[in-house]
Amino acid sequence: MVLFVPASASAMIVSTTTLHVSICGDSLVNEGEECDVPGETGEYSTTITGRQCGTDCLYGPYCGDGILQTIFDEECDDANNDSGDFCAADCTVENSGGGGGGGGGGGSGSGGRDDSLGDTQVTIQGKAFPNASVRILIDGDQVGTVRTNARGEFLFNTATDPGTTSFGFWADDSSGTRSLTVNTTFDVTQGAVTNLNGILIPPTIRTTNTQINPGTSVTLSGQTMPNVTVEVQLNPGTRTLTTTSDGFGNWSLVLDTNTLSPNEYTAKPRFISSTGTIRTESPYGTALSLFVGVEGRATSNADLNRDGKVNLIDFSILVFWWGTAGGSSNPPADINQNSKVGLEDFSILLFNWTG
Repeated sequence: MVLFVPASASAMIVSTTTLHVSICGDSLVNEGEECDVPGETGEYSTTITGRQCGTDCLYGPYCGDGILQTIFDEECDDANNDSGDFCAADCTVENSGGGGGGGGGGGSGSGGRDDSLGDTQVTIQGKAFPNASVRILIDGDQVGTVRTNARGEFLFNTATDPGTTSFGFWADDSSGTRSLTVNTTFDVTQGAVTNLNGILIPPTIRTTNTQINPGTSVTLSGQTMPNVTVEVQLNPGTRTLTTTSDGFGNWSLVLDTNTLSPNEYTAKPRFISSTGTIRTESPYGTALSLFVGVEGRATSNADLNRDGKVNLIDFSILVFWWGTAGGSSNPPADINQNSKVGLEDFSILLFNWTG
């Protein structure tokens, strides 16, 4: 049989699609898999070479993965199993190097170290909630997590670029309530370990009902460090409510609204601890809105649906009344009160945008 191919066929463009089939457990490392070793369970390894493959075909935790895991007694983790770089091969902190003493005197030696001082490192110590996962962010990007101990303390070690760097820290408590993000900016020293101590994540706060009838009591609760004083500041009026957290860091208090006039209030917590003459105060945490005797009021004149946020819902309301006098929306879609919903109102809404 003779097959004739039209001359025009050489000019044809054929579109193809390639599919990659990945099967975890077939002993083949396919796309999206880090490993594939049937029978391994991803248990913690003290070395990189001994790391175990998990049932999801991703490596389990190990000393040298660059993530500090205090649950496995790691004191540091600089992404290697080398010693002499401030973090030992077994993920314990090393001293910065021996000093003088009687070792080998004169001769032609320079008296200094021949090995590298190590990469630029940052060691972070702080306090949050017991047995919680603290997220670590550098310049807005999450670079790792660290597990706190039963006292709510954490220690994290990471390599980063030298220079001015912004760090952020937040955690979910045992009930899934997210903390305020604590941010700090400082200069990281090149070729050395920069120690950042005293990171204090403030308490979380929640309640089952934010719409409160006057005279009704409401319970506020959250989590923080164990056995510390928790202060909740209530505004307006700058009233301070105080309680003590239990051994697991849980705290709660009852707010009596008998003495409160109808209004929108905010409650924000912080913790205070004392050791001898040393007093430690965390920053205030997330502000919780409480509506006493009023329906959900707008937090700004651009909050057109009274949900405490200025976002696409408010933009939709604004567009609905666009070009009119604002109709019956409350607060008015005519934000600047010039009898016409237009660009000026849109600009005010963008200025107050919360997303």
